[in-house]
Amino acid sequence: MNRNTLALVIMTVAVAMSGCVMHETRPLPRIHANQASSEIPPEQLLDVGVRLFDENLPEEEKTLEREHIFPEVRKAEARYIPMQIRNTLEGTGHWGQVRVMPEDADALDVYVSGKILASTGQQLDVEVTVADATGRTWFSKTYEQVADTRSYKDTNGNPRDPFQNLYSTLANDMLAYRQQLASNDLENVRRVAQLKFASDLAPYAFRSYLSEDKKGAYRVTRLPAESDPLMMRMDRIRERDYLLLDTINEHYSLFADNMSEPYTNWRRYSYDELEAKDDAARSALTRKLLGAAAIVGGLMIGGETNTYAGRAAATGAIFGGAYAVKSGFDKGAEVKMHSDSLQQLGESFQAEIQPMIVEVEGRTLQLQGTAEEQFREWRQLLKELYENETGLPVQAPAAAGEAAPPAPASGG
Repeated sequence: MNRNTLALVIMTVAVAMSGCVMHETRPLPRIHANQASSEIPPEQLLDVGVRLFDENLPEEEKTLEREHIFPEVRKAEARYIPMQIRNTLEGTGHWGQVRVMPEDADALDVYVSGKILASTGQQLDVEVTVADATGRTWFSKTYEQVADTRSYKDTNGNPRDPFQNLYSTLANDMLAYRQQLASNDLENVRRVAQLKFASDLAPYAFRSYLSEDKKGAYRVTRLPAESDPLMMRMDRIRERDYLLLDTINEHYSLFADNMSEPYTNWRRYSYDELEAKDDAARSALTRKLLGAAAIVGGLMIGGETNTYAGRAAATGAIFGGAYAVKSGFDKGAEVKMHSDSLQQLGESFQAEIQPMIVEVEGRTLQLQGTAEEQFREWRQLLKELYENETGLPVQAPAAAGEAAPPAPASGG
């Protein structure tokens, strides 16, 4: 029994002293978004709005440090990730206009909303919900993707995003759902989106065209006449709204282009640091546990043997185990070094992310942080514009408790 115990202790110390070996991650199979093989009728092309993602920033500083979250980087990612989704969807040819938009924008057919659950150079986890203008939720799903390391090795030209598989999978899921909808369903979605925009901007004139049930689903109850002058004016206003959305989208795109290179570098170095940190952490824990086991084994042998050789082996195991434990603590210091390096990388990247200012229709929009507020101001201007052009109040003038005036006459 003493021999077996001694052999186990010697093997334990040897393993503890050897540490962990770095491993090379295999490249992932590439997933591609399905491309349209034929032209889709314009009336069945759905416009898509990809809303800015929820940053999901923890409030506690310790949580930020433990999960390697850098607030300014995460805020930038909440704009960058939607742009990658937009580019993927637009490149398939299965959709109409695809725009990244402020959260409050409500003028398109399909909406993609998301929350960042985890984002490092190693891993991207997001929660995504896709719904259409009728209030119908297509699906809500969590996407988890490890980085494709080939993207970090490709330093020439414009490398593939390390998490492109995630965006392509989402695009394919959206396409699969859309293909289940009949042609009249697609046209109905477009019609509801048009009337929702009108009703939101001028409920006094257009609220009677739609009804909403308790579950938030919208249904067309009546249609305006094709030559309805109010609807024609509303369509012109909607085109102006599209122009603003296009302008905002262009600047989100420019923002993503400008941050692409430093962000890719940050992800690449973050991946290396996280791999080194994880390896050091595994090695530190292994050395501490096995070193402690060696010490305990040595003490057991020393208590069971009366021979000089046995006591010498026990002493050697104890000293070897103590050295392994010490080396484990040394590895712990290496973990701290890599954590500090990650912090410096994050701060360096944050310094390259600057707010972007754009002038639209005499209004100044700050695309980082206040674009949503500015967009709400723009919508208020549109309501005032509609009121000035039509002479009709945006809101019904009825006093509290009184019935609202009837909507203007229309066809349908």
